[in-house]
Amino acid sequence: MAVMPGRRSGRCDPGRAWPRLLSACAALLAFASAEASACSSLEAARWLLGSWLADGDNRVVTETWLEASATTFAGAGLTRARTGGKVVDGEALRLVAMADAVFYLAKVAHNDYPVAFRLTTCEADRLVFENPGHDFPRRLEYRRIDADRMEVFVSDGADRGFRLDFRRSPEP
Repeated sequence: MAVMPGRRSGRCDPGRAWPRLLSACAALLAFASAEASACSSLEAARWLLGSWLADGDNRVVTETWLEASATTFAGAGLTRARTGGKVVDGEALRLVAMADAVFYLAKVAHNDYPVAFRLTTCEADRLVFENPGHDFPRRLEYRRIDADRMEVFVSDGADRGFRLDFRRSPEP
C-alpha cells in the first residue's frame, strides 16, 4: 500500500503505539496506587487524635481518639443531656487499617455487633467513610475546619442526616 509522505495509512504502527499505551497505563497505575495507599493507612486521619466537644442545644457530644497502635486508633463517643449531664448514648469506636483499607468500626448499644464503614475518601482535611448496606447512617464525613474545629456529617448518603460542630477540648 502506497502512502503519501506526511500522511498516515490509518493502520496502527505497533512500534509506536505500545510505548504510548504502556506509558499511559503506568501513569494511571501510579496515580491509582498513590490514591489507594493514601487511604490504606491511618496517616490521613492523624488530625482526629485527641478530644472533641460538640455543644448542642439539648445535648453535649464528646468524641475522643487515641493511637492504640500503628494500625488502630481507639475512640469513644458519648452523648450527654445538657441538663444534668446524664449519659444518653455512647459508642465504642475504632479506626483500623487492614487489608489495604481503613475501616471505621462503631459499636453502639442497639446493635449486637460493630458496624463497619470503609474509608472511601481521604484528603488532608476530609475523611469519608461509607457502608451502603447499613440502614442509617450510611455515610460519615469528617471535615477539619482548622486545627481546633471539625464538622461531622452523619447521613444516609442522600438527604437525611445531621451535622455536629466539634471543637477541640482539653484531654480528659
